[in-house]
Amino acid sequence: MAKKVALYIRLSAEDENEGESNSIKNQRDLLHSYLADHMEFVQYEVLEFCDDGFSGTNFNRPAVKQLLDMVKRKEIHCILVKDFSRFGRNFLEVCDYLDQIFPFLNVRFIAANENYDSNKSNGRSIGMDVAFKTLIYELYSRDISEKIRSVQQAKFKKGEYLCSMPFYGYARSQEKKNSLIVDEPAAAVVRRIFQMAYEGVLLTGIAITLNKEKIPSPLMYRRENYTDKGRGWKVVGEQTVWTLATIKRILSDERYTGKLVSCKRTKVDISLKKTVALPKSEWIVVPGAHEALVSEEVFQKVQSNIKRKNVNGLTNRPKHIFYGKLKCAYCNHSLQRKLIRKEPFYCCEEGKFSQNEQCKSVKLSEQILKDTLLSAIDTQIQLIMNTTSSRDWKEKEDAVAKNQKQIKGQRAMMEKWKLAKILAYEEFCDGKIPKDEYLKRKEEYSDSITSAETMILQWEKEIELENLQISQNNELKSCQRFASATELTREMLEEFIQVIRVFDNGPIEIAWNFEDYINACILR
Repeated sequence: MAKKVALYIRLSAEDENEGESNSIKNQRDLLHSYLADHMEFVQYEVLEFCDDGFSGTNFNRPAVKQLLDMVKRKEIHCILVKDFSRFGRNFLEVCDYLDQIFPFLNVRFIAANENYDSNKSNGRSIGMDVAFKTLIYELYSRDISEKIRSVQQAKFKKGEYLCSMPFYGYARSQEKKNSLIVDEPAAAVVRRIFQMAYEGVLLTGIAITLNKEKIPSPLMYRRENYTDKGRGWKVVGEQTVWTLATIKRILSDERYTGKLVSCKRTKVDISLKKTVALPKSEWIVVPGAHEALVSEEVFQKVQSNIKRKNVNGLTNRPKHIFYGKLKCAYCNHSLQRKLIRKEPFYCCEEGKFSQNEQCKSVKLSEQILKDTLLSAIDTQIQLIMNTTSSRDWKEKEDAVAKNQKQIKGQRAMMEKWKLAKILAYEEFCDGKIPKDEYLKRKEEYSDSITSAETMILQWEKEIELENLQISQNNELKSCQRFASATELTREMLEEFIQVIRVFDNGPIEIAWNFEDYINACILR
């Protein structure tokens, strides 16, 4: 069976600043030229793995994952890259693969432009020169990331649109890069929405009108025009109709006045995808960046109308007792409180928008709901009090605190042993200790770390058991506090109930905050 050599090629946005030499084609040509110059690879089967558009700051890349899986199965005998940065820009991970994992699996690693070949290392570690290079690549990656961010911000300030997908009402200009033009079919709908709101039409009325006329929602419009790209505004389930939230989002978007609003969020770290919201004062707002669909005067009047209706409408009313707890069992939207002849009831308003008959039938009297829940909670209380025995809870809490302290101590020792491994490795690289002494120390530190991890796992299991028993005691205390309640309160709902799902014609399903002692599914 022929041996296999894997050519790994990677290109990301940060490489655009390094010139054409890092292009996929040039990397491929360079690696094949290297193979042609080294006759030892004539009998090798050549495989190619390519990650196009992925950062090297982590190993969460499709092709490199596939490559490493084959390495683990011992199907790859040699890996060839242009330089260390193609394989990765994370100092610790790259060094770990080159110095520990690949030698253990007997995989040869070659970085053509770095003149590095693991077969010529004579069993020694990768050396400080390679370690410094990988560290420099990581620092360079962070530096180039900051430069890219600065370039993007400069473009935002000039009014350039850099998002992958234009927002509803606009399309990308084919003539001017990073510019938007009006998408007339969608823009006409946006103008109509603003005009109706300007004339005082309720937002729910706007949504109902658009749905009755079968006008595609923004999500459906993008799908019909093949511009969705798997993204789009969030919808509940598979509903793709105009809703109150969709109308409100459009009416609140000042980009329709011609402004470009950018930099609302930023990355936590270049190696992570997580982002955080920025305060409004740090947003980049550029007036006149694209053609406006509505005037500033109309936009401000609509905001005033919405604000006035909120002040006089439901928004400023006191939140009802079931706020955030009642959900439609079909669309998962929160139920709304209504009054008919001063008798309060709850219903799903989404049925208005989607014409869903099941949602339309979700209605429940407030008084019946209160009586049902008070009875269900009382039943749970009695069962919990009868099944939960009294214990020395102070002793349990002390045991948890003791185990937590032991875990903290062991973790501190683990960090010391990890540091000692690194120091031993550096002494070995510097020639201060022989290889057998380094391997002996490394094994001792590894054994100590493994032992500590085992002890920590045991203590964590004990803590989990103690906490379960303590939580049962907390449930008992809550039950004792509400045992004689004759009226349902918000405090009781927060204590006992996670969510209440209402079905058509009134049946409800209760999700409890703790173990359901009777597997309750209460019907009206």
